[in-house]
Amino acid sequence: SSLSTVSSGINAEYGGFPVLMNREGRDLSKRASEDLSCLEYIDRYGKKRSCLQCLCDCNALDSVCDSLLTCTQSDTEEVVEELSDRLRVPWFGGAMKVNNHGVCVTALFCFFLVVGSYSAITLLISSTILSIFLIRMNRYVRRSGVKTIYFFLLSMLHTVTSLVLYSCKIFAEADTVHIYYFYFWLMIYLSVLYAFKQDPGYVGVPTAKRDKQHMLFCETCNLIRPVRAWHCRFCDRCVDRYDHHNIWFDQCVGCRNHLSFIVLLVALINLTFSTAWDFFSSSCGVRELSSQLVVPDCRSFLLENRSSVLFTVGVFSLVVLTVSVAQLVQQIKLITFNLTGFEERRLRRGYPIHDELLNSHYYHSPFSRGAKENWWAFVASVKQRIVTRDFHHGGRDTP
Repeated sequence: SSLSTVSSGINAEYGGFPVLMNREGRDLSKRASEDLSCLEYIDRYGKKRSCLQCLCDCNALDSVCDSLLTCTQSDTEEVVEELSDRLRVPWFGGAMKVNNHGVCVTALFCFFLVVGSYSAITLLISSTILSIFLIRMNRYVRRSGVKTIYFFLLSMLHTVTSLVLYSCKIFAEADTVHIYYFYFWLMIYLSVLYAFKQDPGYVGVPTAKRDKQHMLFCETCNLIRPVRAWHCRFCDRCVDRYDHHNIWFDQCVGCRNHLSFIVLLVALINLTFSTAWDFFSSSCGVRELSSQLVVPDCRSFLLENRSSVLFTVGVFSLVVLTVSVAQLVQQIKLITFNLTGFEERRLRRGYPIHDELLNSHYYHSPFSRGAKENWWAFVASVKQRIVTRDFHHGGRDTP
């Protein structure tokens, strides 16, 4: 009975999810979800529906499909919204809506595996298409500032696929040392990933109105930022010691999770190296360079225009390994100079790190105190002891 009081114009948005409000402004979503079975859900109009009725009551679909012949863009969007609202899976407390991004990424990854495992030529073609798509998607995300989970889902699909194939294909034939090595770094990777996805160091204390003329005032967050904090346009929050927003893990890199990000890269490098080595050895064979050194030999495998699912996932792991090594080298260089990724990009473009630090130039950070002290300050930043330079007291470093 409470759902009948919901009007179409009173629905609000909170955190990207629709919130059902009645005429008194009370939230009905929580109250309605308590009475839902695993097949029932609340649609975008605030009505209670069932997954078994997804093909019934097609008046909304009929009306928009009839007008779709006019090739109106709004009608096309209406059809997509209606279909995505009805595409749900049974879940506890109500049917869960399927994420469109997850469907697209899963289909793209499965297409890459199926086509790439047919032959070496199709693997080259599918790898080229996937690389072009990821490069263009990366440019679009960077320019528009739209937060997406495409890359994070793709990395998780690669991890799950590697785990399944390793457990089914490699576990019985691989050496014991290789098995322990793979599962050890997999546990490290997943545990550090959980720690990395926590608070990166958001700055969230609003300031008074009289402080809005301050040099470090952020108009979006309505607060005065610390010296090395910057606003992330993806998360729409100010992050202390902001390095960059990593689209592959869908998380900002800041003062609280920067060390976790470095450990995460090390774990990912070891995990992808183990995956690529064992998958190439299983699918292509091995070649003995000496009595103690055995390496994969894929020359005859590629010359015969052959491929397999293991070889395709191994190629993907090799690409991830290359990108991770480049990212780790970049991070080591920045930490040595006591720079963040955001500050390095500003210096590279000819801008000072901050307006008050006009004498800063490329790879000469005003916060640097030498490589050893910079690394010690970086490790100490985990305990919220980031060392910065106090420019108003004779250049003295203060925690």
